[in-house]
Amino acid sequence: MSVDTFHLDHLSELFQTNRNRKNALDMSKYMKGHFYFFGIKSPLRQKIMREWWRGQSIKNEYDLKFFISSLWKLDEREFQYVALDFGKRFKRLFTPESIPFIRECVTTKSWWDTVDTVASHFTGAVVYQYPKTGKVMDKWIDDENMWIRRAAILHQLNFKERTNADRVFRYCEKRMHESEYFIRKAIGWALRQYSYVDGNAVLQFVKD
Repeated sequence: MSVDTFHLDHLSELFQTNRNRKNALDMSKYMKGHFYFFGIKSPLRQKIMREWWRGQSIKNEYDLKFFISSLWKLDEREFQYVALDFGKRFKRLFTPESIPFIRECVTTKSWWDTVDTVASHFTGAVVYQYPKTGKVMDKWIDDENMWIRRAAILHQLNFKERTNADRVFRYCEKRMHESEYFIRKAIGWALRQYSYVDGNAVLQFVKD
């Protein structure tokens, strides 16, 4: 399989045609200068994606991982956003065997704009469908990579009533000593999200 399987050259041409240099500078500045941008905002990007994707399909885990990794290698951040959009759309295809690949998505070109979606949709989809893989998260929460720890904290954001409360509180307690901004924000987000399921439990945890 080659990247041409998904007509990525055509997607690149569409993005180039719609490049906005002022937006690109503003978007790069917002991301602390970590990434290059075409300067294409979400509504237009979604429109371009719909036109480009027409007639294409992702049928299995291999194709999904190949598609995402091909986009992840490209320079402009919009390509990673496309990968996230389609990863969310086809997340049911992820399996426990996808976890090393998902970890690589977390640790490569890492920033909150990709890590949070990978955590809550890619990682979350695997743990939701295959609960035994939660043991991997028990390792991630102690990982030396801050983004992996953040992903562990956030992976249950969409679980609602199926949230493992013990895991939420245990992870928050393990990392609450950290001064790292992105970890502290993740703890607050995870607790706030679970409060919609069991506000009393969260209140008691905070009091304790």
